[in-house]
Amino acid sequence: MIKRQTTINRIFKVSGIGLHSGREVALEFLPRREFGIAFVMNGKVIPARFDMVGDTRLSTQIANDGATVSTIEHLMAAFYFSGITNCLVYIDGPEVPILDGSAWEFYQGMWRAGAYEFPESEVYLKVQRPVEVHNGDAWVKVKPLNTLEITMNIDFRLPVGKQKKKVTDVENAFSIINSRTFVLQEEIEAIRKVGLAKGGSLDNAVVVGSDEIVNPNGLRYKKELVNHKILDLIGDLYTSGYRILGKIEANKTGHYLNNLFLKELFSDPANYSVY
Repeated sequence: MIKRQTTINRIFKVSGIGLHSGREVALEFLPRREFGIAFVMNGKVIPARFDMVGDTRLSTQIANDGATVSTIEHLMAAFYFSGITNCLVYIDGPEVPILDGSAWEFYQGMWRAGAYEFPESEVYLKVQRPVEVHNGDAWVKVKPLNTLEITMNIDFRLPVGKQKKKVTDVENAFSIINSRTFVLQEEIEAIRKVGLAKGGSLDNAVVVGSDEIVNPNGLRYKKELVNHKILDLIGDLYTSGYRILGKIEANKTGHYLNNLFLKELFSDPANYSVY
């Protein structure tokens, strides 16, 4: 387990196309002593925190003083799996690049950069009592546990159907990192009509056709789609600023509900302790 706050050991850069904007975007990662992860967009600092989240349509967007950064969830998941608690991310566009649709390339960049550990703690948030939120038949629930355990349920039309995945050793569940985002083929046109998914392609997303996966090489894992929902959840949970410890069960959740869950968790200090 991570014991202390950490940052990257050296500067590194990543660039690529934004999934929704379709724009080329460059990121520069800088070491940071202060606790937390933050983006710098047009000279304005935007903390990657749940209370800075605005738009949650198909991605997680943070905003501050008129500046916004979208689609931060895969990058936040990479920070989680890398054990990085503090980092400053300079970005020259409105959206974190999608890369291959997973968190893998971000994670690789952090792994190559290495980590520098500080003496400060306050890395973990331990859930002290049950918390849950609902939105129709979708929900997120958590109970106290000394580690992080996630059970995710999804339900889409065939060939996806119902999938369930339980992960008991989340910090080392590396198959989650390179599971890609996905979309149902019939939803693509509607998404693009509202100005989203301009940069989407078979290179950065799994497309679910009427009776098969459209991507020529198919899936990376049998449960890649539910894996990716777990990846999104982990990234969104990391906007808490902490590594959460608790038994989490989620059903058909998305970015809106993930953020609502954090707001409910933090609404009462009796719900958690930090160490």
